[in-house]
Amino acid sequence: MAGIKLSAVKKTYPGSSEPAVKGVDLDIQDGEFVVLVGPSGCGKSTLLRMIAGLETISAGEIVIGDKVVNTMEPAERDIAMVFQNYALYPHMSVRQNLSYGLKNRKMARSEIDRRIEETAAILQIGDYLERKPRALSGGQRQRVAMGRAIVRDPAAFLFDEPLSNLDAKLRLHMRGEIKHLHNRLRTTSVYVTHDQLEAMTLADRLVVLNNGLIEQVGRPLDLYQKPASTFVAGFLGAPAMNLMEAEVAEGALMLGGAALAGGLQARPGRVTAGIRPEAIRLRAEPGNFRLDYVEELGGTRIVHGHIGAQRMIAQTDLATELSDEMTAELPGAELHFFHAETGQRL
Repeated sequence: MAGIKLSAVKKTYPGSSEPAVKGVDLDIQDGEFVVLVGPSGCGKSTLLRMIAGLETISAGEIVIGDKVVNTMEPAERDIAMVFQNYALYPHMSVRQNLSYGLKNRKMARSEIDRRIEETAAILQIGDYLERKPRALSGGQRQRVAMGRAIVRDPAAFLFDEPLSNLDAKLRLHMRGEIKHLHNRLRTTSVYVTHDQLEAMTLADRLVVLNNGLIEQVGRPLDLYQKPASTFVAGFLGAPAMNLMEAEVAEGALMLGGAALAGGLQARPGRVTAGIRPEAIRLRAEPGNFRLDYVEELGGTRIVHGHIGAQRMIAQTDLATELSDEMTAELPGAELHFFHAETGQRL
């Protein structure tokens, strides 16, 4: 196993004036599971491919273990990659798919067999070893793809949106399997996804990327509870944080001339204020909240409405009585404040 360090890493594609990755610094500890998350085009897959050696870097340095790997070929970097499209050989059995890379490395037959049996036991694919990929389900194929990575016993695993081709139920199951696998192997892992729920579930540390730059790095719950910017606040969470252009005056949060919360310690002036949907308290008595529609999710409700012209989303339990006109309380302790122009946390 090995740590991974990125120093001022940049990537500019030929013919483009705008870098895809704009100088990323990141230190991934040995045995850590780090998830790169962000919207399409943020640079997360490009960053992963540069670590793997599938993309050249335009500037900066990448270190895996104690080796600078900038100019190394992918096969020399001691990493194993898992892709979203499985990348299995259709004409080979599962056993042959698992052993192929090891045979190319001239590994002894006994060691190959040992690794295959051990990996098959970990992933519970022992019954499929003589089958061809076409005889497997999507989840089974993804296990085999992970098995190809595991048998190599690499310094690090790189996952490029490995679950994106699976249906929602199978994705949930495979997330649990990947988490369990990491807890067992403790191999350094870098995982790319656009799914913030997947990212929150899997990560020891989360790296939120936006437009080729790191917005914030930290434990998932820390980022959720204390986002560094309106981008992170709006990206993490389902539903996302409510963000509103407002003003703090005389210790109160003012929106459209009405006070939404009082007793605030925030500095007076224009702000972007945020509050998580689950932090809003709805009461059935007539007040400032107008109901638009409700999403019934079984154990919870997502309540869509507005306060004045501001759209708001609240999350409540089934015991909360709903009506067309309600009162929404925004507890001051649950409010987040961001600079009105830069979007950075105040």
